[in-house]
This record gives sequence, structure tokens and C-alpha cells, in this order.
Amino acid sequence: MKEKIKKFCKIFAYKIKSIYEKIVKKAIFFINKENFTKTKLILVAFISVLVATLCEYTIFRKTHPAFISKNRIMLVSIIFMFIGIHFVFKLSKMYEFIHKHRYKIACAFLLFVMIFKYSGSSIINFHEYTAIQPNFDDTRYHTLLGKARTIRTDEWATSTTYILSQDKAEKPFEYFSNVLRGTETDMFTVANSPVKDILMLGRPFQIGFMLFGNDVGMSFYWNIRLVAMLLGSYELCLILTKRNKKVSLCGMIVITFSAAVQWWYCMDTLLWGQIVIVLIDKFMNTDKKRIKYLCALGILVSGLSYIFVFYPAWQVSFGYVFLALVIFLLFKNIKYGKYRFTKHDVLVIFITIICLGLLLLRWYNLSGNTLAAEMNTDYPGERNEVGGGALNLYSYFYDIFFPFEDFVSPCEYSSMLSLYPIPLILGLIYVIRNKKDLHFWIPMLITGMFLTVWCVWGFPEILAKITKMSMSSAGRASIPLGTLCIYLLIYLIGNLKKEDKLLNRKLTYVLSILGVTYIIYRARKTLNIVPDFGYYLDKFKLLLGGEIFLVLIFGILNVNNEKIKNYTIYGLIAVAFMSGLNVNPVIRTTDIFYTKPVAIKMQEIRKEDPEAIWIVNEDNGGWYINDYALANGIRTLNSTQLYPNMELFQNLLGDKAEEYRKIYNRYAHINVEITDKKTDVELLFLDHISIKLNYNDLSKLNVKYILSKEEFSKDEFFDNFEEVYNEDGMCIYKVMEGIEK
Repeated sequence: MKEKIKKFCKIFAYKIKSIYEKIVKKAIFFINKENFTKTKLILVAFISVLVATLCEYTIFRKTHPAFISKNRIMLVSIIFMFIGIHFVFKLSKMYEFIHKHRYKIACAFLLFVMIFKYSGSSIINFHEYTAIQPNFDDTRYHTLLGKARTIRTDEWATSTTYILSQDKAEKPFEYFSNVLRGTETDMFTVANSPVKDILMLGRPFQIGFMLFGNDVGMSFYWNIRLVAMLLGSYELCLILTKRNKKVSLCGMIVITFSAAVQWWYCMDTLLWGQIVIVLIDKFMNTDKKRIKYLCALGILVSGLSYIFVFYPAWQVSFGYVFLALVIFLLFKNIKYGKYRFTKHDVLVIFITIICLGLLLLRWYNLSGNTLAAEMNTDYPGERNEVGGGALNLYSYFYDIFFPFEDFVSPCEYSSMLSLYPIPLILGLIYVIRNKKDLHFWIPMLITGMFLTVWCVWGFPEILAKITKMSMSSAGRASIPLGTLCIYLLIYLIGNLKKEDKLLNRKLTYVLSILGVTYIIYRARKTLNIVPDFGYYLDKFKLLLGGEIFLVLIFGILNVNNEKIKNYTIYGLIAVAFMSGLNVNPVIRTTDIFYTKPVAIKMQEIRKEDPEAIWIVNEDNGGWYINDYALANGIRTLNSTQLYPNMELFQNLLGDKAEEYRKIYNRYAHINVEITDKKTDVELLFLDHISIKLNYNDLSKLNVKYILSKEEFSKDEFFDNFEEVYNEDGMCIYKVMEGIEK
């Protein structure tokens, strides 16, 4: 009996083992990539939607408690699906497919975001921060993902409103509009807004506003810049790495998601400069005339766009970096390549330059007075920098915390993920020990040293003027310097071979510790210079940041080891995502400007009286709602003064206008408080003016309506104003005719 039981147990165990092995074998076969791909894709999609839905009702319900969002579920599902397909396909084939079809994928992405009207603007601050009718709520007034950044007032409270105002003006997309500042204003040069003119060749990303309206145009404008930055960075890195796709992918992510790029959002100077470099290289490496013509057109558009950024602080300093890259391309393609200038190419280049010159001549003819007014301001026109003392050269160390924990000034303190000065030092060591690729290293290292001297110590005043660096502060120039360091790093990682000499492996352990210690010291020191900023780097951040950058520095010092190089690439990508992926929110539509009750009322009044001049009354020091009215096409007298409105202050101040000139001769946000006291003008900050405006002086300015967050007291102003709207903390008053002068 016992033997039968034993025999039965053995047979049973054997069958169980056999079944188990078959299950494992089938499971492995199923799990193995590229088997049952359709089934696994369906499974990934189902799991992604399920997990996204669970996240919506758990995690997002706590962080975004206002509403359950189907759009958010869809977006999070897509993110999980992208992660999931990494387990379905072989990574080499998957990323080769993405590389091959990258432009088609980019177009599909743009079509998707335009259909659903997604953008990354922080305009919902008009609901959450400025509290414009906070009790009138709607799911459209909240972020889908991420957090609206109050600090980015240049985006949500100014530049976005200028752009949107063009579509709502009585005469849409005019070069000179009377909406901004309530008087004729150049909307192209300083306002950076879309206009009906051939000069829009230099603002191609804004054409969507004219073609599709504000909602879709906003989505296109935001996302095309991200796509262009990604593709431009990738193509440039392919040139630097001699088509090494993995390293180029790393370079693309490190550049695009560096804190500076995301907090300033896809700096157009960097974006267009990179595209010019890529197109120059393509022009020199193709024999097809059709491709050459397209490259020439692209260079014309990109060069024009670079000029129209009209921000010398970055145009000049980035210009040196791109000049070094052009020198590299000329040597690469002429001395070490097969390119030779032909009569055809010279003719194409000549025609491109002529077209650029003619377009710039038209720009000058239209905007010459604007340029003169801007350059002759006390701020920023009188800026005369000598460099030195840059505070953000090492801020990449704590930039990784900005998206997750608030900081006083993340934009000003953001930087590129450059690991400065390590790439410069490594590049110098590489050149000395290997004497290779000098056509790249010499111009780039010279430019790096030039920018380092400017950022750290500065130039004598005469040299600053000769080099035009006087137009760029040290803090601004540190961004191009950081970008140059990334180019050096990517070139080194992509081209270094095993036989190349760099550093002794044992020595790198010591150098890594010394390097991270120095970076921590410099990061803390620059933060401590500014009162109340030193608190940010607490023990936890120091420990976490120190560990992260110790590993990164060790990997970079050992990039001639293939295994370590791969881990370093993954580490750089991870840190880049920490620095910039979560900076900007995801929102839908521009409804916050047009569906609030006060906005609807303003639009009704505008239709009845489109030429009426408005003023915004705000007595608590805020200026943000001034440009809210502007986005509705309202002629707002005290909207942001992009360049001085001399007539306004001359009418207001009369004989004292010249005495107050230094106060108002500047780019400025204008805060107005209607009062029964004497009119007075005060400079609060470099870019902020306060006007105490006597109500009797409104007639001098031809003001007809007042938008106010405060109710006017009848005892104070008698019957000089008629209340036409009062709801949820927002009031509109009509200035009665016959008011005293």
C-alpha cells in the first residue's frame, strides 16, 4: 500500500512538474518580446486605462480635487501605454522605428494636442491666483496635469494676453493695434504677436492663431515649440555624435528638459539657432537641388526668427556658441569632408541673404520708431553690463528640486544641466592627451573660456562694448555657456573610443568626490549671496543632490568604459526629467479669458463701443488683471507698457512730464488707483509703476470705462461713475460725461 502511495505521489509530482514547466515555457514564450504582440498591446491598453482610472479616483483626487477629468484619464493612459510598450517590443527595434518615423510621429502628436486644445500655459492663475470671480468655477479653470506656475508672469499675465488680444481686436492681427496700451502699438516687434504681414515668415509658430483661432492656435504655438526643440536638439546631436542615436537621444532630452529651457519655456534663441546649424550642415551634405532650396528657405525663416526674438541678452551670447559650431561645420564638411562651393550654391546663398536683407529692411521701415523708443528707455535700454558674478552657473545642482518645491525665483536661478565646469576641463584633457578632432574642440573651448570669463569675472567696459556682451548679463550668458557644455559632453560621449586617453580609473574616484564637493560649495555659496535664499538647500537636498551628482560625475569621468557610459546616459536622462518634465502644467483651452461673467460683459460692451478706452483700477499693488482685459480685445490704457507711452504721461503730468521722465521711460506694468487726491506717479520696481490717479483727470485720458476689483464709494466719488456691472468681486463703471477737468 505504501509503495502504491509513493508511486502515485511520484506520478502526481511528475505531472505537476510537467504542467508547471509547460506553463512556465508558455509564459516565457508569451512574455518574450514580439510574440503575441497584438494580444499584449490590447492587454497593455486595458491595464493602462484601468490604472489611469484608479489614479484619477485616488492620487489625482487628492492633488486635483476640483473634478474628475476624462481628459486626464486619457492622458495618463497614454503615458502608461508608452511605458507598457517597452515590454512588448524590442527596444532597439522600437526606437529605430521612432527614429525613422520621428517627423510623422511629431505631426501626429501636434494633431492630437490641437484637436483636444492642450497647452502648457499657466493662464489659470487668473482664476486661482488673481481670484477673478473665484466663485464662478468650471472644470476648464484647472490644470489637468502639473501645477500652474505663478512666478511665470511674463507668460501667463503678459505675453499670452498680447497674443490673444490680436484675434479679439476690432481689426484683428493688425501690425499696429490700438488695444495694447490703449493707443497705437507695434504688435510685432516688442509684443511678439501674430500680424497679417509677410514678416510672419519670422514667426511661423504663431500663424496658427490666424488660421485656427485662439484655442487651437494656443495649443499649436505651445506644442510646436516643444517639438521643434526636441527635433532640433536631436538632429544637432546626431551631427555631433556622427549619427550615434542613443547618445543623441540623451542630448536631446538633456537640452530640452534642462531647467532653464522649461522655466523660460523653449527659448526661441536656442531653438532657432540649433535649427540653423542643422540646416547648414544638411545644405552642405546633399547634392539634391530641391533639398538645398528647402534648406535655404529654412535658414531664411530660422535666421529671421532668431533676429525677431529681439532679446540681445541671449541673442549675442548664444551667437558666439553658434558661431563656434558654424566654424566646426565648415572644417568638418570642407577640410575633412567632400563639400565644395559651386556657382549654384553661391547663387542660392546670395539670394537667401538678399531676401533676408529685404525682409529686415521692411521690418526696420515698419518698426524703426519702436526700436528707437525701446533702445532709448531708461530700462532696459540703458543697460550696460560688464559681466561677472553669475549666480546660476552651478544651480543645476538644486534645479532638480524646483518643480517639486517652491522657490522664490526659479526662472532667474534655472540653468542648463551642464555639470559646468567638468565638460570644459574634460575637453581640454582630451585635446592635450589625444590631439584629435581639433576642428571641433578648439572653437568650442575658446568660446567656453570666453563665456566663462564673462560670467565669472567680467570684462573691462570697453571690451564688453566691442564684443557686444554689454547687452547680456552674466546670469543670462550662463545659459549659452551651459548649453555649450552639454554639446561638449555629448560630443565626448558620442566619439570617445576605448583606445582614447582620458583619465586613470582609480583617479576618477578621488576626482568625483572633489568635483561634487566643489559643485555643492559653489551652489550653496551663490544661494547664500542673496538674503533668505540660503534656506533652500537643506540637509535632505544636499544629501540627495550630492549622491545623484556624485554618480553622474563618476560616470562622465569614465565615459570611455562602455558599460559605465550606458549607465551615465540613463542617469543624465533621469536627472533631466527631474529638472524639467514637470515644470509646465497641461491645461485645455483659453476659456478662462472668455467665459467668466465679467469677460462676457466686457465683450458685450466692446461690441457696442469698440473704440472705448478702459482703465483697470487696482489699489493693492497688483497689475495682473490689467492684461486680462486686454485679452478680451479691450483698449486698456494701463496694460503693460512694452515701450513708453509718452503721450499718456504728458497728458497726465503736463509741465511735470519731463521731471518724471525717468520714472515712466521704461518697460513697465502700470498699477492705477483711482483716488480723490492729487495725481502722482511712483516707480515701485524697475518694471512696475504706480499711478495715483485723481478721478477728475480721467477726462484728460479719454477714459470711458473702469474695470475694478474694488467697489467705488459714492461718498468718495459722488455721481461721477455709473455702475454697469457688479458680481463676485468684479465691477465695471462707466465714466459719466461732464466729469470735471
